[in-house]
Amino acid sequence: MKKIILPLILTAALNAGVYTQDLIKCMVQNSTPQDIQTLKKWIFIAFAQDEEFSKYVNIPQKDKIEINKKMGEYVTRLLTQKCPKELKYAVKYEGAQAISSAFKYLGSIAGSSLTSSEGFKNFSSQFINYVDKNRLNSVIK
Repeated sequence: MKKIILPLILTAALNAGVYTQDLIKCMVQNSTPQDIQTLKKWIFIAFAQDEEFSKYVNIPQKDKIEINKKMGEYVTRLLTQKCPKELKYAVKYEGAQAISSAFKYLGSIAGSSLTSSEGFKNFSSQFINYVDKNRLNSVIK
């Protein structure tokens, strides 16, 4: 996971103010692998609520409540116990969007973790079987 985090922090440094950068660094450094798992599950369940996706999954209400509780606990711990100073300065000097920016980077980490799993790689490589390679090659030539 360390290989994933460094490029994301560097990207954050290019697109965020100095206080938001500090908040992002703090949040990343204080997110455990279990926290990232919670975030991945929360993102998946949130996406599954979209009407285009909901027909493919059946997530029990108790699981939705449980992941929202875990996510709430994670966010509360991160912002009030682990990174309160960074949060205060980021919001004071760069506005509330600093929080959104920081969570976008955490989401990127979770997404990178998801897309690097063997299951994802195996599934996502299957569409190539349905690409018309002759037509594709005719455009490239």
